[in-house]
Amino acid sequence: MNLNDSIDDAAFRTDLRAWFEENLAEVGRLPSDPAAAVEHSRAWQRRLCDAGYVGLAWPKECGGREASPTQQVIFAEESARAGAPALINTIAINILGPALIQHGTAEQKRHYLPRILRAEDIWCQGFSEPGAGSDLAALRTRGAVDGDTLIVNGQKVWTSLGPIADWCFLLVRTGEEPAGQNGITYVLMDMRSEGVRIQPIRQITGKSHFSEIFLEDVAIPRANVVGQIDAGWAVAKSTLSAERSGLSGVVELERSLGRLRDLAEQRGMLDDPVVRQKLATLYAQKEALKYTGYRVLTKQLRGEALGPESAIGKLAASEFRRGIMDTALEIQGPYATIGRGNTQALDRGRWQGLYLDARAYTIGGGTSEIMRNIIAERALGLPKSVPTGGTR
Repeated sequence: MNLNDSIDDAAFRTDLRAWFEENLAEVGRLPSDPAAAVEHSRAWQRRLCDAGYVGLAWPKECGGREASPTQQVIFAEESARAGAPALINTIAINILGPALIQHGTAEQKRHYLPRILRAEDIWCQGFSEPGAGSDLAALRTRGAVDGDTLIVNGQKVWTSLGPIADWCFLLVRTGEEPAGQNGITYVLMDMRSEGVRIQPIRQITGKSHFSEIFLEDVAIPRANVVGQIDAGWAVAKSTLSAERSGLSGVVELERSLGRLRDLAEQRGMLDDPVVRQKLATLYAQKEALKYTGYRVLTKQLRGEALGPESAIGKLAASEFRRGIMDTALEIQGPYATIGRGNTQALDRGRWQGLYLDARAYTIGGGTSEIMRNIIAERALGLPKSVPTGGTR
């Protein structure tokens, strides 16, 4: 693969870099107050949207830019290098938006797509349930068809952005089958609907990014079904791979690795042979991760179906992130026990929060154990794993 920018991509990168330089100074730092931070993030996404940098891959008639995969990677690279805030509505842009574009009605596209792009509605994803996380087809939330309405009962868990979301796209079981991919429906739910109860999940970091959602006789208009009743699995499957493919997180991790080197220098440990070996190992892992991402990008450019590369990239990125944070606390030594709010904390205690948060990346979007199974089965041709005590 030619890793140099084409003429068009180079121009895109130059324009984007200039736009960040002009606009980032105007938006200021993210406020510490949670409610103010949400509004700050909405405003940032609207600014990006007005400049044509949101929904890059979407068709132009849907408000996107029809940008190439390489330009999407360039956007991720330049955003990370500029230290730009993350888009608040990434879940909707990457997963719900493509589902609506491919399977939604004309009215659904007209109403929801512009509001997704401008963060007028923040969305969460109601897929995972107790007992139906990695095995999503085991979901048990029920949706009973009652004329022009679905009456939904059940529970969702590990719902990212659940505490602040306006809407949720979720999977419910409408068919007679108790489990399996058949009889599942993809539906859009207003989080303010009667019968919806949101229970934030306090994480080890002290924040509540996730939530449980309890649904009791929630009435959802049948017009909010995406695709056909009982055929929602195909809708979900067409967009689920967006969580695992590409190079979007590599540059962010490169920046973290650079900060780790700075931390080692600050502590006077760059000449320590053990620290140098760990930094060299992490650098090699970063390069391997980056070029695995390029392999995925090459397949996308050729129009080829993705194989186990996306699972390899997801697993490697999760473990690489954890390796960076583990090493950071080792370098800090006794200061590793001092976090945010303490004047003695190194780097204002940022590494302690990142260390705890890194564990979540080994679970979200497919656990590391599931990724290893995918790699074993699809890349190495090994037999499917059998639970302890099970039979084949």
